[in-house]
Amino acid sequence: MRVPVKAFVVTLISSVTFAFGAAPAVAVEPFEDFTSPAASVQPTTTVSQTLDTTNDALAGEAIASVLHMEEVATIPHNFDVATTLALAESEIGTSRPTGWSQPGECIMSAQRWIRAGGGNWVGGGNPVSNYDTATRMTLATAAPGDIIQYENIASPTSWVTGVHTVLITEVNDDGTFTIIQSNSPGGSGLVTKEENWTPAPPAGFEAAVWRF
Repeated sequence: MRVPVKAFVVTLISSVTFAFGAAPAVAVEPFEDFTSPAASVQPTTTVSQTLDTTNDALAGEAIASVLHMEEVATIPHNFDVATTLALAESEIGTSRPTGWSQPGECIMSAQRWIRAGGGNWVGGGNPVSNYDTATRMTLATAAPGDIIQYENIASPTSWVTGVHTVLITEVNDDGTFTIIQSNSPGGSGLVTKEENWTPAPPAGFEAAVWRF
């Protein structure tokens, strides 16, 4: 029997369509159309981080802090350190009156030595505002001519028992310091020198390093 041409074509197309539709899914080669805007590769800035990087803002602050420390370490002394150290050395073994603003007090002696070298120590009032014209350093960056100030952690602006001021005259190879101080022991107004000295602030205090 002869089959009409049109019927034969319809039957052939139906057979082919059924064959592809009945084929297992694994037999079909996967295909992505990257020409479609929706399927195109997105910029990497939109991809979420998979690492626990903590807060980006805090990370930025940490990096800035490291850079700040490196910059601080290169800040010079703005006075003649040799003249300051020479005066302090010349006063070792001498004593002066003590009491509020008296020359035998530790901070008053340190001011006298720094100013002798032309240091701009003009602050006053409390153990923090005294250093308005100085730069706060770290122990790792401390150098001869720097001041170490014991300050109370809970109340740094208070003149409380334990506040003390010393002048660094040398940084030793082992990381300790040679210092000159006044009014040690307290009430004596005596200027003394200590070698191989390490800051040992009383409980509740910290050692702040200042550079004029």
